Amino acid sequence: MNVHCSYCRHSFNLTRDYLAYAIAEADEKRQKYHAVECPKCRKTIKVSVKQMRPFVPAAPVEEPVVGEEGNR
Repeated sequence: MNVHCSYCRHSFNLTRDYLAYAIAEADEKRQKYHAVECPKCRKTIKVSVKQMRPFVPAAPVEEPVVGEEGNR
């Protein structure tokens, strides 16, 4: 996800791993925004969790395993 600093206009990317971590942390704390620090000017930028969600791959759905005893 590409983010622009509103102070210095520096553009930088957030990795999918970082986005997954940020969304998990925001969900745990019931937050709507996540604070990201600009690597150039070190100011804090608010990024909406709603905007981050489409960039994170969905967790794989586990299919139930049907064994011999499950077929009775």
